[in-house]
Amino acid sequence: MADRLENIIVSSRVRLARNLESQPQLPFKTNKRNAFENIADTIKHRNKDFMSTRVLDLGADMSKMLFEKHLISRELLDNKANSIIVVKNDNTVCVMLGEEDHIRIQSIHTGLALKNAFEEAKKIADDIAAEHEIAFRPDFGYLTSCPTNLGCAMRASVMMFLPALTINGQINKVIDEIINQPKSKWSRGKITVRGVYGEGSQAGGDMYQISNQACLGLSEQEILNQIETLAIQVATREIESQKILFKENPDQIIDKVMRSWGILTNAYMLSSAEAVEHLAYLKLGTCLNIIEFKNNRILDDWFFNVQPATLTVKDDRAASVRSRDKIRAKNLAEVLRAARIK
Repeated sequence: MADRLENIIVSSRVRLARNLESQPQLPFKTNKRNAFENIADTIKHRNKDFMSTRVLDLGADMSKMLFEKHLISRELLDNKANSIIVVKNDNTVCVMLGEEDHIRIQSIHTGLALKNAFEEAKKIADDIAAEHEIAFRPDFGYLTSCPTNLGCAMRASVMMFLPALTINGQINKVIDEIINQPKSKWSRGKITVRGVYGEGSQAGGDMYQISNQACLGLSEQEILNQIETLAIQVATREIESQKILFKENPDQIIDKVMRSWGILTNAYMLSSAEAVEHLAYLKLGTCLNIIEFKNNRILDDWFFNVQPATLTVKDDRAASVRSRDKIRAKNLAEVLRAARIK
């Protein structure tokens, strides 16, 4: 069961929001120059494996690539004239300075690893609090730009691959059933299910983000435990749905998986949307033991590696849509053929 859960739960992310208790008060999305340089210096001084850069200095393609890989947010890009990112060398931790809040710390880990992600993010939050006064009230907790983040100011989320629940249209029903169990601390308003790139985005490749929507009155540990429990229960239901789907239509599922293999390893041109669609079928094939790779996680990486800005940054020949489509097809074919076992 553990291996199957790993195929369904792609990654875990913990995000902590903090704001400075400054005099005079520093507005959200401030236009004040160099407002966050000293915070970036604190992080780098206390963590030698971090580096910082102004978002304005990144360039359009690099900024888009970091967004595609979930390292930065739309809100940070909206305030790029005055924002800074501080990133760990392995890209597992990124601190956004000058986003919707003054400070957004996020840690992303592969698989179900919410507690590890929290420990990393909390360490950076403690480093900052040791040298800078953070806005906090005993009654409201950490003060944040969005009221739903008041309290412990933490969002814990898991990215999940849910193709069977997507096909049968049962995702929301399953979530509702789980959170409405007698011992559940959640209500529908406290849990959100979103697409890959957050609110308003589509669930490309059958990927969804499931996270807490509220923080006030809950401790970090309560949120972590509940989201982990929810993720495991949703993943279990997805595995059950995959078995039913395959039992009812084995030939159709095998055909779709192998057609996707054929397209991804033989196409001359591929759009990012088409690549993601066929990667999702290959990933479903790995879940059902139809097809196998040396490391099935390679498919998770390529859901993001096929995105336009990521291709452009990695290959300066990918300047036009047509050139990207050709490079995308060539790269995918080479990687998949080399990685396949059966």
